[in-house]
Amino acid sequence: MNDQQLDNAISKLAAHIAVQRDLWPDIAAQLEIAQPPQTIAQPPNTIKSTRGYWGIAAMLGLLSVFGWQALSPNTTITAAMPTAELILLQQYEQQKATQLSQIVAVAEGFDNWQQQIRVWDQAITQVRQALTFYPDEPLLLAQLQRLYQQQLSYLQQATVQQPLIIS
Repeated sequence: MNDQQLDNAISKLAAHIAVQRDLWPDIAAQLEIAQPPQTIAQPPNTIKSTRGYWGIAAMLGLLSVFGWQALSPNTTITAAMPTAELILLQQYEQQKATQLSQIVAVAEGFDNWQQQIRVWDQAITQVRQALTFYPDEPLLLAQLQRLYQQQLSYLQQATVQQPLIIS
């Protein structure tokens, strides 16, 4: 169908279509049925702080699982010879876990810092997947190191850290 045939078909359509019946009473009745029961909402500050604590707990748990898997003696790659990727992973994950454990508060303006950390984790995962195909590719290793450094720097800026006390 070309443009002229389409224009002819459109011009033959009726200009106004009359409504056969009013649909609003049926819609309103369904909306009243579908209303969820009203619950007592917690104050917004409690919800944000609870989410923050759960987020930190989940990240620490995830880090411990990754650290445990990386250090597990069952993997033949780590037992045979540590790769540059594994050395970077161990070094930066340890630094990240240390920074996360020393968090006292979140700096102003960094309310979504955990989301940004997850974005960096996804980027790191993608580079690590590429390294499975090209294990010692210098550009990929440099990219991985940059991502780790950016993530640690951001984490340091976004959070107020408790100073490390050496006794």
